[in-house]
Amino acid sequence: MSSPLNILPVNYPGPPYNNLTRCYPAMHGNFTDVNTLVTALETGRYFGTDKFVVYNYSIPEQVDKVLLQYEREGIVEMRKWKLPFPPLEIHYWGQMASIHDCVFSQLGIAKYVLLADIDEIIVPKNNISLVALADRRLNTINPRTQNLYGALMFQNAFFALYEKETKYVFPEKEIAKKFKLRAFLHTKRSRINPPQRRSKLLVKPEAVELLHVHIIVKFRPGWEMFVVNPNVALMHHYREEYDNQSLSPWRQDVTFIKYSSSLVPKLTERLSYLQHKLGIQI
Repeated sequence: MSSPLNILPVNYPGPPYNNLTRCYPAMHGNFTDVNTLVTALETGRYFGTDKFVVYNYSIPEQVDKVLLQYEREGIVEMRKWKLPFPPLEIHYWGQMASIHDCVFSQLGIAKYVLLADIDEIIVPKNNISLVALADRRLNTINPRTQNLYGALMFQNAFFALYEKETKYVFPEKEIAKKFKLRAFLHTKRSRINPPQRRSKLLVKPEAVELLHVHIIVKFRPGWEMFVVNPNVALMHHYREEYDNQSLSPWRQDVTFIKYSSSLVPKLTERLSYLQHKLGIQI
């Protein structure tokens, strides 16, 4: 009946301004591999990622310098991640909390969110971005349930970094060796794990309610999962040591090498830039 004393504006978001945000779990002191980090970031950008969200628990100086440079360029967003108790008292530095924090923070900001570790690369079998793949598969209807697909599940295969380098010859091989681009040099992989076994997820943030590392625990009403055929895209998990969930038989898989002519120059240019600008050891 009188003039309001306070006004609370309600802002409805417009279209998302990022197509794809990638969320990494909390980084801590035992990760020091700058070459693997740059491979992850530049490969992610090549396949369509606009923004990377990194949770900083305790990052060594060299890696911190690299991430801060990417943050200055608007590619990475660093979030401080301090736990109120010793990390051994919670699963993997609070990974479940950081997953939900990251996904729900992207509502109205990113069209899609990808959840995967730094040593995991989602590799399309054909030269297609992950955004294009998601656009094609998500928001379509499962005719059996009439639900919309609200998340993609990528199946996992392990690639053995502890094995000898590939004998496969490609033009960029020597420069890949010089810059320690190990994802191009190790092509021996395990049999593909079935869905939900070490799989990783790309989600529409408005479609999910409760997540786990490898599965969606609960969708919002009307949404469900789409499992991506490994012949369309596969999650390459590069392991320093043997993983007991690796399945036999092992085989050679050179799919990622077909991107070497595009990616190796990008990676070497970025690593050289970081070396000269920041004094990073590569």
